[in-house]
Order: sequence, then structure tokens, then C-alpha cells
Amino acid sequence: MKRFLTLLLGLVLALGLCAVPACADGPADQAIALYDSGDYAGAFQAASALATGDPVIALILGKGYYLGLGTDENHSKAMTYLEAASQGGCRSAAYLLAEAADLGYGMRMDKDEAARRYIKFVALADETDPAAFDYGAVMCALSECFAAGRGVEKNHELALDAANKAAAAQNLTPFELMSLAQFFDGPAPNHVSNAADATGQYAVETARKVDAAKADELYARALSGLEKMADAGNLAATKLLGDLYLDGKGGVQQDYAKALEYYTLAAEDDYAPAQAQLGYIYQNALGVPADYAAAMEWNNRAAQQGNAQGQAQIGYLYQNGLGVTQNLDEAGRWYTRAKESGSEWAAAMLEQTEATNPHASFEAHA
Repeated sequence: MKRFLTLLLGLVLALGLCAVPACADGPADQAIALYDSGDYAGAFQAASALATGDPVIALILGKGYYLGLGTDENHSKAMTYLEAASQGGCRSAAYLLAEAADLGYGMRMDKDEAARRYIKFVALADETDPAAFDYGAVMCALSECFAAGRGVEKNHELALDAANKAAAAQNLTPFELMSLAQFFDGPAPNHVSNAADATGQYAVETARKVDAAKADELYARALSGLEKMADAGNLAATKLLGDLYLDGKGGVQQDYAKALEYYTLAAEDDYAPAQAQLGYIYQNALGVPADYAAAMEWNNRAAQQGNAQGQAQIGYLYQNGLGVTQNLDEAGRWYTRAKESGSEWAAAMLEQTEATNPHASFEAHA
């Protein structure tokens, strides 16, 4: 029997499945059960006590370090565990490795390497067994790939199919739930570029609303997990709570003051996405008087870290002369940076400034 189980495990790994153990009485199973329940600190602690030959355990540790699930973020350590998990057949780890190359998390930013990894992930993702531990995470990532054109041509219908499969999964992290909710909720406000969200997930920009009711259900599922993580000091979760209060999603009442509180907590700890959201609040007078100097300060702090939203919002300030002398050349330069950082909205605004700039020599690409 022992030989049979060994051969079966070898077959599972050969097929590339991130399999869940059949029984639930060993230390690995306890770590998995804690993860499934949303106790990421307990899962990480239990997984840390185990050898990482098990790809699921490696995935729990890798995602823990990558996203700050139950431990402090450490992208360098995350890479080691994610590589082991990916080699063991956990395809969601393969996606995170592609994303890490794309964003420079824990490794050198390499767009060509990221593209190769995205292509490989997409080629394998749809074959993932629904019984695999990371099936929901794989479908969430596949949806993002089809929606944003990572490793594949954009295809809204295939993105929607994968998103629906992911939404039915039970062990999604709050970050994955938020990503799915944003997909079903439709496009972000005009000023906001959701690309390169430092949660390790991209909030996909879609062309239209898809299912607002499903979006709110997913936001609500994410809420309690985000609150626990924010209380433990996770900056990405703190920022996402601000998002929920800013828009009144997930069963919470819209509350600009509460959003400002969460954004400020994360922004003062130098978290770029929260800094950009503070810029958004101040330049759009959301619950506070318009303060373009404060907007520029926070946008710039985010922009200097490569945040596309902060860069695009500086472009908007220059384009419209908000707190600065109107300068379409300068607007174009900032929109160009944001476009190169992944902002589709900035790309559209760049075209607008190129078309309307009255100057003979437009230097957007300088």
C-alpha cells in the first residue's frame, strides 16, 4: 500500500497537479485546513515547521511571503518557495513568478521573461484539475490574463468564464476575492489606473459592468479577511479597506473619512498604492476640500516608486492646470511614464494631450 501511494503521488506531480492530501490528519493537512479557513498566520506557522518537499506547503509559504499572508512580506524569500511550488505543479505559483518578473518583486524586472512565463502559465492553466488546492487561484489569475492580455490576446468571454470558476472556489485569499470583485464590478473611475497593484494582483480594467450583485458578494467575502490582515499590519489589506469605504462596497457604507484614515495609515508607511489614492482623494475633493498641493505631494511619492496611478494623476494635474501651471508637454511626459508602467487610462489621456497640445514640438516621449 505504501508503494502504491508513493507511485500515485509521483503520478500526480507528473501531471502537474497541486494536489490536496487525501486524508486530513497530518501536519501538512493541518496547515492546509488553517489556510482554507483564512487563518493565514496559523497556516504559515504550521507550514514553516514542515519540510517543503510538498508543493502545497511550499505554495503556502511562498504566498505568505509574497502577499504578507500570516507573515511579513519578503519577496526574495517568496521566490524560493514559489519556484519549488511551481516545479511541484502548483500553477498559481507559476503565475506569481511571472508577475514578479513583470513588476520586479523579488527578482530583476524583466518584461520578456514575464511574457514567457505568462504564456507558459496560460498554456497550462486551463488543464488544472478542479480538485487542485490552488484551482481557484489559478482561475483568478487566468481571468486576469485574458482580461489584460498577459500571455494571450484579450478575450472578455474567456476572462468571464475563468472568473466565474474562480468565484465558486472556497479558499481564495482576500486579495483574490478583491481582484474578482473588481472584474465583475466593471471599470474603475477615470482618474484611477488599477494596473500594478502591489497586492501582487492586478485589478483588471474591464470595458463594462458585468455583474454588480456578484461583485458585491465577493467584496463582502473579502471584507472580514482584509480587516484581520489590516489589524496585523498588512499594508495592502489596509489600502483595500480604504477602497471599500471609498466606494461603499461589500456591505459597508460609503465613508470618505474612513477611507482617508485607512489610506493615510498605509501611505505613511510608504505604501505607493495608498499614496496614489490619497492623491486621488485630495485632487477630487472627496470628503475634504480640494488640495492640489497635497495631491501633488502624495502622487509624487507614489510615482517615484513606479506607481502608474500616481504618475497618471500628476499628468492630469498638469493637463488641467490644477495647482500647477498648465503644461501639456509635462502632462504628456507623466502620461508616458504611466503608460509604460501599465496604465491604459494614461495611454488614452496621452493620445488626448498629443491631439490638443497647441505647441509645435510635443515632447511626451522625451
